[in-house]
Amino acid sequence: MIIFCLRHCLKYYLKPLLILLASGLLITGCNEAEEKKRQPLKYLTDADGKFASPSRDNQILFPQAHAPKKAYRQEWWYLTTTLTTEHGQSLASQWTLFRRAVGDKHWYFAHAALADAQSHNTAYRHGREELGNVNISAEPFNASIDDWQWQSTASLLPARLVYGSAVGSITSAVTVAAVDRAINAPMKEKGIVTKTENHWQVELNLTTTAEFFLQGEKGFSIKHPSLNIASHYYSQPFIEVTGKVYWQGNWQKVTGQAWFEREWSSQPLGPDQQGWDWFALRLNDNTALMVFRARSEQEDYLYASIMTRNGDIRSIASNEISLTSHDNKLTSNSPYPQSFSLLIAKENIDIKVTVVNEQQIMRFGIEYFEGMVTFSGSHQGQGFVEMTGYSNK
Repeated sequence: MIIFCLRHCLKYYLKPLLILLASGLLITGCNEAEEKKRQPLKYLTDADGKFASPSRDNQILFPQAHAPKKAYRQEWWYLTTTLTTEHGQSLASQWTLFRRAVGDKHWYFAHAALADAQSHNTAYRHGREELGNVNISAEPFNASIDDWQWQSTASLLPARLVYGSAVGSITSAVTVAAVDRAINAPMKEKGIVTKTENHWQVELNLTTTAEFFLQGEKGFSIKHPSLNIASHYYSQPFIEVTGKVYWQGNWQKVTGQAWFEREWSSQPLGPDQQGWDWFALRLNDNTALMVFRARSEQEDYLYASIMTRNGDIRSIASNEISLTSHDNKLTSNSPYPQSFSLLIAKENIDIKVTVVNEQQIMRFGIEYFEGMVTFSGSHQGQGFVEMTGYSNK
């Protein structure tokens, strides 16, 4: 994987590419009518038709798909990793780069985190290509925002990825001033902290031999059971990781696995949809399961896929998936579910998914949960969950 709620402005969340919509609202302000604050998704459509819409007729080709899609309102590149240190400690990390069109300008936002079972450290970057602190190139794929860098030697992978709380500094005084006016000031007014207090850093080497997987209908991913709302979406869940992390005052070598997601669109989910739950689960070394649920006041929409390392993908329809949330409110004050029951009978999948660390909440003017999980039952393993739309219920 991966909207949300501007903490004081918006009520609902949608999937991570829609996190961009909330980020855009941070730039343009939070002084709309009360109804727009309560029901922002009713007003965030591309009413003037300025941006392109996803279509079944659009063919997703590689490596072109990795490049920015500025004809669309928003997009994101997203990586989650499960890591093991040289001392045997389990860690999880997230890196996400968003682009959001605001008027005729394209803003980029990056979120990152590093966590274990007890702690969760986060960091944030933002900017524009015109300000000199963002650079995206297609082939080889390179993406930098301030001191965070994805540097590939091919179309996307293999690559080296570096990010953290204080890898370097913003490149120019012009960048600092512009970003502060556009984003930092509004966030500070709301009492929102934009970076972590603790120093941490991640340096990863990413490789894969697997193909990319087109989700939905050849990369056309439906998001609503009845409305014409969709995205273009593909995944790569079989990425091998080596590298090192600066964690709790020491550099440590790490190995692990990563899961890459890529999505772009021009519109949010339906106004009846409150948020979503997204799961990235490694069933074994050669099989991965993705599950997506858009929660609705009327009818939830679910989609799942099973991907195998040899390139096969099987789509699973909404009516073939049973997903039940468990709040565990007796043991937690968190608004987010702490576990889920997932049943896909046709695939002989019957598992309980459990959040490892309930602190894994991202708060950068918007709020969503992004963190590691374990699962047991018919299958055992680990993965990631993303949850949005719970904080202002």
